[in-house]
Amino acid sequence: MSSSNTPIATPEKRRDAGFSLVELMIVLVILPFVLSAAYLVFVTLSGNYSTIAAQSEATSEAQRALDILVREVRQGREITRGGGAIETAAPDRCSFYADINHDGLPERVTYYVDGTDLYRMVGLPANPVYPYGFVDGVAERMVNLTTSSAVVFTYYDQAAPEVPATNPVPSQITAVGVHLSASRPAQNGQVAVDFMTKVKIRAMFNSLS
Repeated sequence: MSSSNTPIATPEKRRDAGFSLVELMIVLVILPFVLSAAYLVFVTLSGNYSTIAAQSEATSEAQRALDILVREVRQGREITRGGGAIETAAPDRCSFYADINHDGLPERVTYYVDGTDLYRMVGLPANPVYPYGFVDGVAERMVNLTTSSAVVFTYYDQAAPEVPATNPVPSQITAVGVHLSASRPAQNGQVAVDFMTKVKIRAMFNSLS
């Protein structure tokens, strides 16, 4: 009785033989779908992170600008009796007098929109007494605004302290409304944040509740 020398293919040996052609074809069919899903997840997470980061930057910048602006407007003061604390009252420009460096002399502080940025400029008095002859310093960029932010300032007077004045008279202004809509570019487009407040000029709001 002769014995055969043909090896018997055990399950272990069959596994060691590698993938079959059918298995490889199935993998090649499924792999693009898996990679596409993974890419979509990556893009979504990346976009969300970019949006959150842009929103955080815009919020931080706008909050800093608003804090400085509010503090300085609140300190507004007259430099002539009855002349008011405001020099220029426009939707995109506000100039006022305030002793922001606490040296006993007023400075002329100007906030204005140029393009899509809000700038701050301080004019120091050239003379220690009136007329002060203010000399403007270098403008400082405060915050990047959205393209629709042409109206940053509104004004309130003693005649109607709760309603913005249509044609504000600088000498009668007792409060300033501020609307900052700051933006930052993100992966999914521009991200904007809005801040609105109303600032009473302490020296001028005698009739304002």
